[in-house]
Amino acid sequence: MSRNPLIALMVLSLFLTGCASVSSTAVFYQPTTANFYPPRPSNAIIPILDAAPSRPFTEIGKFAFQTTLGYPFAINSVLYNARRSGADAVIVKNCRNWTVPYSYVVPPTVGYVPVGGSGGWYGARCWGWGGGWYGGGVAPVVYPGYAGYSYQNFTGIDARMIVFKR
Repeated sequence: MSRNPLIALMVLSLFLTGCASVSSTAVFYQPTTANFYPPRPSNAIIPILDAAPSRPFTEIGKFAFQTTLGYPFAINSVLYNARRSGADAVIVKNCRNWTVPYSYVVPPTVGYVPVGGSGGWYGARCWGWGGGWYGGGVAPVVYPGYAGYSYQNFTGIDARMIVFKR
């Protein structure tokens, strides 16, 4: 068996561990009942509804949060928390996207570049200047600062976890 696919899989898993996880959104779930419902399997299909269903149901929890990671992350977070709470379905009360402009300032900095060395003006014997060697060094360079503006996108979601009455 070739080890290359295994190595590629390991490298990919290292990159994915730095990503945000939907499990971190569990802090935004609030139960609305004292009843306990067992968690659903991680592959359970949970319907996402935009209105209350015609079947009788009981609300078991609320999930509301906002993120800069986009709509797919928000929906996956809803599904994760629905499965974790044992919900049969989710009613999304509100889901919206908005953009907020912001400004930023990058201050000026000073850097240093090497000058001199062997040969050239700074490394050669300077006749007429008293004779002597300049072995090189650094010269300061000023990088000017700048200001700008950009936009931050947000997605907010407000959902209710429900179980159907049997």
